[in-house]
Formats: sequence, C-alpha cells, structure tokens
Amino acid sequence: MSARPHRKPASKSKARPTPQLISSQSGKSTHKATKPSILVVDDDLDARTMYGVYLKSMGCTVYTATDGAGAIKQAMTMHPDLIVLDLAMPHVDGWQAAERLRRSPITRAIPIIALTAIPGARESARLSGCDAFMAKPCLPQLLWCEVRLLLGIENKADPAADDDDEGEAKVVSS
Repeated sequence: MSARPHRKPASKSKARPTPQLISSQSGKSTHKATKPSILVVDDDLDARTMYGVYLKSMGCTVYTATDGAGAIKQAMTMHPDLIVLDLAMPHVDGWQAAERLRRSPITRAIPIIALTAIPGARESARLSGCDAFMAKPCLPQLLWCEVRLLLGIENKADPAADDDDEGEAKVVSS
C-alpha cells in the first residue's frame, strides 16, 4: 500500500470573506485570488446537483462528470484543484478513474475524495489513489469541511464552521 501524504491544513488566520487557496500543487505557500475549482463526478444527477450547488455557494468553481471516463477527460482539460469521485459508476468506475488519474503526471497531484454508498470501500478507495473517503449519504457541509482540509482553505464565514467551538468542523478521514 502506497502512502501519499495529505496536504497540511493552513494555520489559523484572520477571517476572509471568500475562500483562499493556501497550498499550491508545487508545495509552496501562495495566496490565489481565484476560486478553488472542484470536479464532482457522480452518475446520480441528484448527488451531482446537490454537491455542485453547495460547493458553488461556498465560492468554488464546479465542473461535473457522469462517469470515470468523463472524470479523466475533465481533469486533464480543466486541471481542477480537487476531485469528488463516486466509486460505483458505469463505463469506467471510480476506482479505475482514480488509478488512471494517479498514473498521469498531469493529474497525479490532484487530491481525490471518494464519496460512495458502497459499504466497506474505504480501503479499496485508498489503494486506488483516493486521499479521503466519505460515505453516502453525506451532508454537503461535511464534504465542504473535507475539501477545505485537503486544499488548506481558511474560511471562517463557512456556515458549517459555526457548529464547533473553535470554528473548525471535525471530519475524520482515514
């Protein structure tokens, strides 16, 4: 099993009105003025819509795909900052898509969150190259917390952050 290090969350700083991307793929700390771009991949229209609309409301640019083949094509073309990937999809499934994305020098550094209703898929998702795993049904607010963690986004204006005493929602991903 190959272990890929997670990107470290950014240190706490002043609240910003819009999300700021702190970590770049090169590993240098930079502040991007652009919105984080997220590729949401799911064959279920309702799931794609729900997560896409929520991520847009949090200030992200959202791209979508309906299967693994579309995910690979979109990732190669759009170079998103993060991919939210369902595992059970037609044509090319999420496991195959994650493996292909990890083999490509163009997409290997893009963090991938596996988001699936398949019980017991956590370990196989990791082995395929996913950086985090979330089980469906999953509240969009919890997905946003994981996105923020992987991208190092500070956002005190996040409604999900108000649930915790210190302004940080707790999400366990292993």
